[in-house]
Amino acid sequence: MSWWDIIPTIATAIALLTLPGLALSAALDVRGALAFGLAPVFSVAMAGVSAVLLSLLGIPWSLASFLLTAAVFLVLAVLVKRLVFRGAWAQVSFRVDSRTVLGASAGLVLGGVSSAYNLVRIFDHPGNIAQRYDNVYHLNAVRWVLEQGDASTLTLGRLLNPDAEFALYPAAWHGLAALIAGAAGQPVPVAINALNLVIASVVWPIGVMLLARVVFGPRAVLIAIAGLFSAGFAAFPIGLLDFGPLYPNLLSYAILPAALALVVLILDVGPRDATHRGVIVLAFVAALAALVLAQPNGFTALLALAVPIGAFRWWRWMASATARKGLRGALLPLLAAGVAVGVFIAIWQALLIGYNTWLPFTRYASAIGQALTSAPHNRSIPVVIAVCTVAGILLLARRGRHLWLLGVFTVAVALYAISAAEPRGTLRVVATGSWYQDPQRLASLLPLPTVLIAAFGAACILTWLWQGLLRLSPTPPRGLQVVAGVVVAVVGVLGGLESQRGAIDEMVLTSREHHAWEGEGTILSLDELALLERLDDTVPEDAVIGVNPWNGGALAYAISGRSVTQYHMSSGPLPEDIGILAQEIDDATADSEACAVAREDNVEFVLDFGDYYLLDHPQAKLYPAFDDITDASALELVDSEGEARLYRVSSCF
Repeated sequence: MSWWDIIPTIATAIALLTLPGLALSAALDVRGALAFGLAPVFSVAMAGVSAVLLSLLGIPWSLASFLLTAAVFLVLAVLVKRLVFRGAWAQVSFRVDSRTVLGASAGLVLGGVSSAYNLVRIFDHPGNIAQRYDNVYHLNAVRWVLEQGDASTLTLGRLLNPDAEFALYPAAWHGLAALIAGAAGQPVPVAINALNLVIASVVWPIGVMLLARVVFGPRAVLIAIAGLFSAGFAAFPIGLLDFGPLYPNLLSYAILPAALALVVLILDVGPRDATHRGVIVLAFVAALAALVLAQPNGFTALLALAVPIGAFRWWRWMASATARKGLRGALLPLLAAGVAVGVFIAIWQALLIGYNTWLPFTRYASAIGQALTSAPHNRSIPVVIAVCTVAGILLLARRGRHLWLLGVFTVAVALYAISAAEPRGTLRVVATGSWYQDPQRLASLLPLPTVLIAAFGAACILTWLWQGLLRLSPTPPRGLQVVAGVVVAVVGVLGGLESQRGAIDEMVLTSREHHAWEGEGTILSLDELALLERLDDTVPEDAVIGVNPWNGGALAYAISGRSVTQYHMSSGPLPEDIGILAQEIDDATADSEACAVAREDNVEFVLDFGDYYLLDHPQAKLYPAFDDITDASALELVDSEGEARLYRVSSCF
């Protein structure tokens, strides 16, 4: 299978992430750039909410049921539009001209193709998987959605806790991956790679360009550069594909720029060239649902990044009110501020997670320097973006119109610096607890404000270059204007493409190693994969396979759909029944306790993938009856590929 072979799968992913949202935009009469920019947010929101509702109604999750539910949402949107939002509250559009369309198209093509190229180099093959800890769960969770017909955030955690009535786990990404796998008829790994490629190369640059349009207005060059620069950061999207991998975070952060754009519109701190009333508020509610159902880290990030915007808007309100009414005018703004702060603290505290595995690894000065130069975790500095960022910061500070944007950038830098440099304690927990105190998740947040500032700096530099070239003649002829335009365009494209080298190339090479089948730290080899792909022929559908999840055995479920004793690696104690099987099943007799457990749990087979574990964790060594099996009286060899073996529990059945 080649990448050309899965173009229909990629097209399916693009359609799922854009067409439902465009239909909702049309139903709400949202037009122009805003309709296109909000399409992925609306699509994710509709998918996530539909999955929850369908699960509660007992209707299986499928492409047909999703489209039916989406149609209901469209009808409701039309009714709300006609009955509730009228007049000024209903007109939602941005002024669109041919130059802006051309700039956005160039940004999407250049940034999208660059990002897609990087991901194709990382994945290498459409069916490769990330050989990382979290991916065992994600792969199996997508299979679980396919098998159970349930993609609800309220129930996805049942994969690991099957008896729980409500088992929360953000499921929008998994639900979309399952739809792609089912609609395109592709294996789970292929569907996942297609979805992630589209999130990184379509959803993310669209959101970035929408935010640039909302913040700076219809500046075609700036919007194009923002789209191109969106692919120039090692921390995102590649960082979340390599670390974890954190696929739900990838989706949540990719739609975060569009959600932040709605905050800017609601608080009215951007250019006033659009009417934005009730429909924008409704769109913001949909964005909140999308962020929470994709990964709540995105919602917490929106809360944090919105603080400077809200503070800026409040200060304008306060100044205006006191100028008109004196001290009496300050009462309402102060009351509103008190309520807002109280609500913020309550929500923020509720989202804190008591997880303190991650430790600081550098000092504050170094962490701040890394953030300013877009080189978190001491990666190589992307020189073009770093220079443009510094230029953008200086120019924005001098002009003063977008000081709130510098505030957003400061919040992102501070969060990363605290996670990277602050010792364990109250500040670290309160500031970064919602992100598990994890520097990688917060490093991946840095590109959002940075890309806007860098694009602004780059646009100003190119404008100076244009004006300098035109000054070569007192009255520049048409030919000189054309030449100047070509020179500026070439410099802009070359500079943007240069941002794809250095740090990006290094990150691509590192991540590519984590998507290979052989080498250090892999959890599944090609021999093991070949054996798993034959399980459909060797293992009955109702049988359960005994596995050690730490050596890749748990992925039997993701690859074949056959049930296994454990679907993910756990650092907690083994359940009693699994512990008995993992210790005794290889030599169990028909009347033994191990055979009784095997019959009760229907564990008819055992996978032996040896003692090469993803992590050298003590729990990995608690499965002697499943690893390196030799002379096992209770087990009969059924299939093998290289060192990978499948046994039937012959003495118990």
